[in-house]
Amino acid sequence: MKFDLSHSLAMVFWATLALPLRTALAQEALTAKSLEGVWKVSKVVTAGVVNSNPQPGLLIFTRGYYSALRVNSSEPRKASPEPKDPQKLTDAEKLARYEEWAPYAASAGTYEVKGNTIINHNSVAKMVKGMTLTEEAIILKFDGNSLVAGPKPGNPNSDRQTTYTRVR
Repeated sequence: MKFDLSHSLAMVFWATLALPLRTALAQEALTAKSLEGVWKVSKVVTAGVVNSNPQPGLLIFTRGYYSALRVNSSEPRKASPEPKDPQKLTDAEKLARYEEWAPYAASAGTYEVKGNTIINHNSVAKMVKGMTLTEEAIILKFDGNSLVAGPKPGNPNSDRQTTYTRVR
């Protein structure tokens, strides 16, 4: 068998091109159906700081509907003390309840997928102003069992990336 240097170089060239292409093709296509299931927050990166043990958060997608529940703090929430008179909260008791609930976020509604963007149409949310919001997240990576999401550039928290791991 005769050694052909040009043939060998061509094989190396095509193999070099094929590896990234194979990796790109191996990434599962993002569709509404492929998102169906239960996802937990497994990592949060904010401004380059990695939190591999974030507070609890769940994202549920099913048949065009979604529900998102999350604690947005670096520490576990602390329960507010029982009020002396639940009918007449003191300012300190009101503040304690606010502190307990402030880092908690919740919303639910319908969702759609367009390209690498998930679009949530809220119909219920913890905050009144969130009840009619449409929120968009860019999916930076999706492999079927994990996804990395970030807000659209220019949105609040645009320096944050959240990794979700499929639970079910």
